[in-house]
Amino acid sequence: MPLYEYRCETCGRQYESYKRLTEEKKNEKCPACGGRAEKMGISLFTAKGTSTGGGSSCGGGPRRSPFG
Repeated sequence: MPLYEYRCETCGRQYESYKRLTEEKKNEKCPACGGRAEKMGISLFTAKGTSTGGGSSCGGGPRRSPFG
């Protein structure tokens, strides 16, 4: 899920908000003053709210036997 950067046209506050790709075109309102916010860009694209199904949180790839 993309993390978009916004700037409020009224108060100038900058903030980030997760949005689904289908919601990106909707008008965004500033959480501080309720004014119209302008999208500045995408900060990050993550798999927020999804499970990777892996058991280990460190490293990656297949598990190896300590015996060779």
